[in-house]
Amino acid sequence: MNDPGARSDIDPIDRLAILAAALPGAAVGQRRIAAPFEAVWQLIADLEHSTPRYEPDVAQVRVIEQHGEFLRLLVRDTAGREDAMDARLRQGWCVMQSATVAIAFAARPLGDETLLAHLEHRRGQPPAPGPSEPRSRRAALAKIDQELRTIERLVTRSEH
Repeated sequence: MNDPGARSDIDPIDRLAILAAALPGAAVGQRRIAAPFEAVWQLIADLEHSTPRYEPDVAQVRVIEQHGEFLRLLVRDTAGREDAMDARLRQGWCVMQSATVAIAFAARPLGDETLLAHLEHRRGQPPAPGPSEPRSRRAALAKIDQELRTIERLVTRSEH
């Protein structure tokens, strides 16, 4: 039978694409990073220390509870607001969600490099029809691209 706790054989990047398809308006970006998978994933998995370094809106992340790969986070933004998030973190896959946002990372090795994908989705804000939708989507994609570039810079700097 199907065990909901069993690991699936779905590639993490494909899993992120499936998640994006289920979240209307989700913004997704990918970047090939010239660093080994282990180095890239170590940075992503260090939620408390790394997230504020690449996410400009986050001031602090604290893991307040952990049961295996399931985490409860308290995230404080740069304006001082706190939001509790549930997360699932395992090798190559991280999804964090609250009542207002869903965020995910997926990675896989590409030889001695890494393909890293990042998804962000604001809940309760369906894509706006008309001319504002492309502008807000471009802004979300630009933010993700900037975060991926920052992650690459952080990883490659620590590699040398």
